[in-house]
Amino acid sequence: MAGGSTVIEIKADIAVMGAGFSGSLMAMLLNQIGLRPVLIDRGSHPRFAVGESSTPVANLILEGLAKRYDLPRIAPFANYASWKRTYPEIVCGLKRGFSYFHHTFDQDFQPRADRANELMVAASLADDDADTHWLRSDFDQFLAREVASMGIPYFERASIDTLTACGAGWELSGVANSSPRDVGDIGDTAGPLGEPIRIRADFVLDASGDGGFLAKQLGIGLHPAGMSTRSRSLFSHFTGVAKWQDVYAARGGDVAGHPYRCDDAALHHVFDGGWMWVLPFDNGVTSAGFSLDPDRFPREAAGTPDAEWSALMSRLPAVAEQFAQAKPIVSWRQTGRMQRRLARSAGPNWVMLPNTAAFHDPLHSTGNTFTLVGIERLMDLFERCWGKAELAEGLTRYDQLVQQEIEHVDRIVSGSFAGFREFERMIALSMFYFSTAIWSEEERRAGRAVRGAAYLSANRPELRAALDQAVRDIRDPAISSSDFTDRIRTIIQPFNRVGLCDPGRLNMYPYEIIPP
Repeated sequence: MAGGSTVIEIKADIAVMGAGFSGSLMAMLLNQIGLRPVLIDRGSHPRFAVGESSTPVANLILEGLAKRYDLPRIAPFANYASWKRTYPEIVCGLKRGFSYFHHTFDQDFQPRADRANELMVAASLADDDADTHWLRSDFDQFLAREVASMGIPYFERASIDTLTACGAGWELSGVANSSPRDVGDIGDTAGPLGEPIRIRADFVLDASGDGGFLAKQLGIGLHPAGMSTRSRSLFSHFTGVAKWQDVYAARGGDVAGHPYRCDDAALHHVFDGGWMWVLPFDNGVTSAGFSLDPDRFPREAAGTPDAEWSALMSRLPAVAEQFAQAKPIVSWRQTGRMQRRLARSAGPNWVMLPNTAAFHDPLHSTGNTFTLVGIERLMDLFERCWGKAELAEGLTRYDQLVQQEIEHVDRIVSGSFAGFREFERMIALSMFYFSTAIWSEEERRAGRAVRGAAYLSANRPELRAALDQAVRDIRDPAISSSDFTDRIRTIIQPFNRVGLCDPGRLNMYPYEIIPP
């Protein structure tokens, strides 16, 4: 602190902007390798946030980070059973896999014997080793409290107005609380106290997500290539949501053939032009929302959130039955187009996490895993190169790889959207995601994965080229759906260790442990 003045003075190695899960985790990790982070957030906890599903790869990365950097209190979050055992007061949900059910507007859902309107891909053997849905208000608040308890300077409700180059580093100035937040203070919703703050840092790491701190301060515009995915959203948290399994069984569906309970999953209700997510938490609350093609469902024609929700439910009779007693318990969020992609994600003395550099769509739960891949990659870089000239070169490579990953995920998600009309095509295209995700999981479990390796093998030119072609082919009516699936089966063969695209599986894929 500056003696005799009201200006808060902080000297840090790295200023971390944003105290969501990724920013708080980065601050703790940087502290564990001997650097001096400061964590700065414009809001406070607890707060509503989405981006709520983990995956096997996300859990393995989180577990590995906790072990490598000696954060034993973080490790239990890498598994549903250990989370519930260690932190029963922090709300989560059970995620055994990915469930998809295809609907046609104005028609009731009818289960089929060949399961052609279903896809279920298990991500664990049993509940004990399952993934989780994160209630972000609880999870993010816990991580922020851990930051404070470790003695890391943490300022919430801070407004950093200017970022100025200062030698080889930066000076950040604005207003904040009069002192770093204590563990007991987090969650205080009072406004800023208005104390001037000046932070001198050698490096800035942007984990602010759509806050876009560095993009605004450095004038970084959107990437000229843009993104092919186009979606907007309408969502809330609800009580009173029924089990889809009950709705499905009441229509004659055979639940015995499912590899897990279909609700214990990232549940997707898919239809031409969009999809709906349903993520149940263990406290009776469910995160649910629509992701919609804005060309098919323009925001300006949607009306109020209540009206749009009711209109969509009226077109989806079986889903309407699942939500017949549902009540929203937080304010509706009704967005414009969600996608963003910034032109750069790193420079010589600054970097953005993937969730700040871009946003795709919640489809296939790619967001949190992509961000954790970026965190793992950056920690390896900081460990090896902090204070060395090689850091700038490593950040250039980081940006190049993040841009490749952004494009790769964009192709998978936009291609999946294109397949919503003809579900067999969507299933086939999604196997680019599932084959490489499962392959990555097994490589990590066998100890063969390189830390920070490209997400979904996005750095492989032959895979990228094949995906680009598939995204074109999925729209080509001259290619039959069966031929399209055959082509995908051949393309993913090097990664396909679990029989994906096997017609004998009837779109039901149990979890299979592949021996090292």
